[in-house]
Amino acid sequence: MKTLIIRTDKLGDLYITLPFINLLRRNFGRDNIDILISENIYDHFKEKDYIFGNIYSFPNKGFFKKILLILKLRKYLYKHIIIFDGKDRSLILAFLLKSLKKIILMEKRKLNFLLKIFFLKNKKYNLIYDNKIESYHSLYSKLLSQFNVQINETDYRFLKYEKFEFLNLPKNLKEDSTDYTLIHIDEKWFSNYYIKEYTDIAPTDIDFINFIQKIIIKTNKNIIITTGIVKLPFFEKLKDNYFKKIDNKLYEFEFNNIKVFMFLNSSIKELEIISMNSKNLITCNNPLSQIAGSFNINLIDIIEKRLEPWYLRHVSHIKKYNKLFRKDFRELSNEILLKII
Repeated sequence: MKTLIIRTDKLGDLYITLPFINLLRRNFGRDNIDILISENIYDHFKEKDYIFGNIYSFPNKGFFKKILLILKLRKYLYKHIIIFDGKDRSLILAFLLKSLKKIILMEKRKLNFLLKIFFLKNKKYNLIYDNKIESYHSLYSKLLSQFNVQINETDYRFLKYEKFEFLNLPKNLKEDSTDYTLIHIDEKWFSNYYIKEYTDIAPTDIDFINFIQKIIIKTNKNIIITTGIVKLPFFEKLKDNYFKKIDNKLYEFEFNNIKVFMFLNSSIKELEIISMNSKNLITCNNPLSQIAGSFNINLIDIIEKRLEPWYLRHVSHIKKYNKLFRKDFRELSNEILLKII
């Protein structure tokens, strides 16, 4: 009998969960693991059939689409349904779908009168409470504790690509494929394009070029720069003033005979491949932070200081973790340089 995993939130949340799903796959077989994920990331994850058996998409909109999904899933009697996200919609699915056992991570505040009737009086349900303090790694370990299985290093390697598969990278970088620094610059570096209440980092083009030159002086290795989905004027300045165009997505800058490659509009797959093969990853906390942790990459993770406890719940398992607080880029860049290996 199969297990259905429900995780209908964001990409980074699924990345945190994938080592534990890999653990179940390793012990019970890929064909016995189905998953229901958000429609927003379905197109990317439907290709990862080496982890999951069937992959289902939870629709963002459309009442009848959701009803059709429920009817489709109700055809099966699952051995286990495991809810990782604790979302209200997932709790409703737990009521409606059929399984011998339902294992649910949920906030304690949601245990109102109705939930006490349906959950606590029913031996089918095993509830793990999220106290908003404990790390997710610890909570997920509790969630799967009844399976008597232990997570190991191989479970964290949830991405399976040949090195630089699908990527148009220069030959010299491919040959030296795990010795470059990756800098992921997205809207999180610029508060006006992200959350205005956050401390602004906002590198200027001149300060950023000085910064990457200092990295090259320290490491004598290539640098790759990747971008998010929001178009930023920052990259237009880099393209116009410093970088040479190689093709529509790839740009190149050289200093001391060392190349800096800038990828624009990278897909999730491209970001995964570039991240998992890097030596250093510099980023404002995002899904790539989880990839760095899974592949034992030196992670320099930039976070908002007042939200430090929230961030640390997501990264407690990462071995090479360096946290830095958001601040003006000139000061922050000096702190980053000290953490690069």
